[in-house]
Amino acid sequence: MKYRKTIGFVGGGNMAEALAGGITGAGIVPPEDILISEPVKERRSSLQRRFGFSVTSHNGAPAAECGTVFLSVKPQILPAVLDEIGPIPGPDQVIISIAAGVPLSVLKAAFPATPVIRAMPNTPALTGNGATVIAPGGKVKEGMIAWACRLFEAVGICLVLPENMMDAVTGLSGSGPAYIFRMAEALTEAGTSLGLPPGDASRLVTQTILGAAMMMTETKMEPAALRERVTSPGGTTQAGLKAMAEAGFEDAVKKGVLAAAERSKALGKGSV
Repeated sequence: MKYRKTIGFVGGGNMAEALAGGITGAGIVPPEDILISEPVKERRSSLQRRFGFSVTSHNGAPAAECGTVFLSVKPQILPAVLDEIGPIPGPDQVIISIAAGVPLSVLKAAFPATPVIRAMPNTPALTGNGATVIAPGGKVKEGMIAWACRLFEAVGICLVLPENMMDAVTGLSGSGPAYIFRMAEALTEAGTSLGLPPGDASRLVTQTILGAAMMMTETKMEPAALRERVTSPGGTTQAGLKAMAEAGFEDAVKKGVLAAAERSKALGKGSV
């Protein structure tokens, strides 16, 4: 069946904007071939004016008119959206949900005839540097998986993993940017406590994190190997790492990732 639009988004928030913008920026489809449903009039106008996307206030429109339909609403809102649009999509469409913690079983129950994919992007997708993991449902064909990855690769990288790993993914990369931001806060605070001007401390921290990430990306070396490479025996870096270890740094990070993963699991079970 030929659909009026290629890609639809139910929900026009920041992540929908990032994905749609990345997809059109990569030349996968033109802006007018994307339809976004959004309840807030000002937001609809903004998306249409700034990007040229087609917009609507009706959630059923993307579900009826687009071959690929992203569910880009908050998990708390998703049940109402599923009740609204569930009967609409057919077997030759594909539904991609980016609602955190919502399992494939919920999506399959809402769309029994339609292939469904659960996805976990993270917020660096807003700058084209995201990390997304997708978990396909049973009816999803290889071509659909490749298509979904192509869309997410417009805003970063995309991995395909089984659904039983999605809570771990949420705890690690889904919530991961916030951990890095908190680390940046702590580093900046440490710098200012030593007398650095706040603005200078912040610039140094930002560039240091960016540079370290680029070293991991470009050298392909393991983080442990890079750490050892820049840590001289008896030097300043070794002293700093030793103090962090004694303060429980590694344990705190592991506990944070575990807590986020457990929260994702609870959301998937319908807990508040």
